[in-house]
Amino acid sequence: MRVMTRLGVIVVLLAAAGVQAAADKACLLEGSLKIGNQVVNIKDCMVNKGVDKTRFQDTCKGIADIGAGLGAPPKVSYLDACPPSPQGVCEGLFGQPVDAYYYKRSASDLADAKSGCLGQGGKWR
Repeated sequence: MRVMTRLGVIVVLLAAAGVQAAADKACLLEGSLKIGNQVVNIKDCMVNKGVDKTRFQDTCKGIADIGAGLGAPPKVSYLDACPPSPQGVCEGLFGQPVDAYYYKRSASDLADAKSGCLGQGGKWR
């Protein structure tokens, strides 16, 4: 029994270390925002391509905080990579070494994301 308890503690510590290691690679934001009378479901992800870990985490948290002002804060998950098959990607978001992946967007929302990306000096794909 004692061996199982120690094994359980080790598994929890390893899992926590994995989350910390992923915290500077990608963050996935998922949730529902209320804009006017519309509820908009979001699923966006950002990949860190060279920003300081603390700054990247602050950016993810800041975006979630903005979402809190529009309903509920989106759930933030730190991952090793963004999920596959995005609808669009903005490389160099805000002129920084960060790529943004967009999922679950309407055609008009995706067009707005593309326009914003290009307007901020990013490259759309």
